[in-house]
Amino acid sequence: MPATSRPLRLGLVSAAMAPLLGVAACSGSGTNAPSSTGASGGASSASADSRPVSDVVTDYLSYVGGKAGKADAGLEPVTLGWVNVEGGPGGSPEATLGARAAVRYVNDSLGGIGGHPLKLNVCTVVSAEEEGQKCGQQLLGDKTVSAIGVGNLYLGDASFNSVIAGKKPVLVGVATGPTMPTAKNTFSTFGDLPHIFGTWGTYARDVLKAKTAAVIHTSTPGDKIASGAAVKGLKAAGLKVKSVGFDAQSTDLIGPVTAAGANTADVVVPISLGGGCVGIAKALKQLNVTKPVVSTPLCMSPDVAQGLGGDLPTWTYGVAQTLPIDSSAADSKAFLKASAQARLDEDDQSKVFAPLGWSTVLTYAKVLNTVGPDKITPASVSQQLKKFTGPVVMGAAEVKCRKYPDAPAVCNDQARFYQYEGKGQFKPLTDWIRPPQ
Repeated sequence: MPATSRPLRLGLVSAAMAPLLGVAACSGSGTNAPSSTGASGGASSASADSRPVSDVVTDYLSYVGGKAGKADAGLEPVTLGWVNVEGGPGGSPEATLGARAAVRYVNDSLGGIGGHPLKLNVCTVVSAEEEGQKCGQQLLGDKTVSAIGVGNLYLGDASFNSVIAGKKPVLVGVATGPTMPTAKNTFSTFGDLPHIFGTWGTYARDVLKAKTAAVIHTSTPGDKIASGAAVKGLKAAGLKVKSVGFDAQSTDLIGPVTAAGANTADVVVPISLGGGCVGIAKALKQLNVTKPVVSTPLCMSPDVAQGLGGDLPTWTYGVAQTLPIDSSAADSKAFLKASAQARLDEDDQSKVFAPLGWSTVLTYAKVLNTVGPDKITPASVSQQLKKFTGPVVMGAAEVKCRKYPDAPAVCNDQARFYQYEGKGQFKPLTDWIRPPQ
């Protein structure tokens, strides 16, 4: 599959969420990345998406079972609840922007929900755990809301879930909050951090043939959780792992990189944001580390490119969705075209949470159309979500909820890998990969 020719437009990915979306392999110097020849557990040959065309969602009208044209503004709207962390440090406003764009698209082009307009009742968590309780009360108390969508609820999820408590179904792209994977009547179509990070182990073992790994992470709550999941996934694949954290304000990272054993490890795993990615990349170059490095989309931000002289390291990035800015992929093309029609800003299109919000709303549109606008209740929507097996918009062709008894909300555990070749060029390396067995 050819690489995208779009200009470099890499949006900043949320610090709390992006680690769980990505897996990456690269050279320590940022110049020579290993090629992928395939891996067990679902990886495909290096340059092609092997999914059948029928598994890739490009026809949104057919997908949601709608009717071409506008919703009838005279009919009573169908309301979805929506909760997201935004408005403060580490927030992901693009998740809500993507969801709102999807609502506009459903209403303008897909006939709404059985002709009825779709609308959102949005509640935001800014900076405190207890704000989730407020959102739970707001959305539970709104009798017009029969179902709730979630953006990036890495904060406030425990108090939110304590209020909702399964009384209304909750659909989320990636379950970022620690209580989301076990929350009642909750469905995560793109998975959660521990299961997505399991794919790091599969990729490191089967593609890179690695035996040892050095994990280097920022000592922030989100990155500690992410690094712990990465370590677990790598160990599950049989790798020997050493993990070292560093202060978010540190710029000279030669010490942590050395302490993690990057000089001798078969693969290096940096989990950080912006300046941390820059510091790790510079330290690896100074130490002349040439073994593959496994990173996250967290390092796919403009400030990283600026800190490294104008471009990102030529790493292989992995995400739990089709890469939004890979316009060579049919499902990305469909998203970029339709979301532009729905007035989603070009910069926001490239941020991973925007298509996650878009996907969540379109999944709900499919479910709500199946139920029928006059029969929508928390129970009827829950029943349909329990039957949902995919495909997912910009996600895996097949999902299976309740696969993991200890994480019943997790419906997916797959990720894909992309090679960044510089100057905005991305090349798909694998199809969907699952965690090691």
